[in-house]
Amino acid sequence: MKLLITIVQRGKGEQVTKALTEFKADYSLIFLGEGTASNQMMAYLALENKEKDVVLSLIAREDEEEILAKIETKFKLSKKKTGIALTLSLSSINRMALTEIMDNEAIL
Repeated sequence: MKLLITIVQRGKGEQVTKALTEFKADYSLIFLGEGTASNQMMAYLALENKEKDVVLSLIAREDEEEILAKIETKFKLSKKKTGIALTLSLSSINRMALTEIMDNEAIL
């Protein structure tokens, strides 16, 4: 199991979760994020605003490369100002807890 973290401009999180559902992502949550860069740094990096959507998704380890490629194709994350996607290995997750999360969104 891998944790996919996708950070995009505010308002694009819903599009990402919809696409991830099509790309075999098991579960996704959207959090509202805000960058911490100063106005000077924002201007230097040519960024427009600090407000972001942070999408956390559970994906199968074997689907990682395919999902990252599809996200890149659909959202062009390698272009400036569009976002970023990365994965982290989940070295330990309780199968019973994962099943509960997947079956019952109300606990979140």
